[in-house]
Amino acid sequence: MPREDSTLDVSERVTWEDCPVCRRVAAVGWSSARPVEFDCPNGCSPSAEQIRTLAGRQGRAPREWSPHP
Repeated sequence: MPREDSTLDVSERVTWEDCPVCRRVAAVGWSSARPVEFDCPNGCSPSAEQIRTLAGRQGRAPREWSPHP
C-alpha cells in the first residue's frame, strides 16, 4: 500500500506487449502516453531503455520511464 505522501500513477489503459526480456506476453499500463506499469508473468524487470524502445515501436513518443517509482 502506498504511503499517503507518495503519488501513484494509475494506468489509463493497458496493452499486451511482448516482454523485451523473455518475449512472453506482458501487461503494460499507460498514463499520458507513457508506460507506468509493467507486469510480465516471468517476473522480468526490463531496463528503462527497453521500455522506451517498446513505447517507440507502438507509435508513441518515448518518454522517461523508471521501473522503480
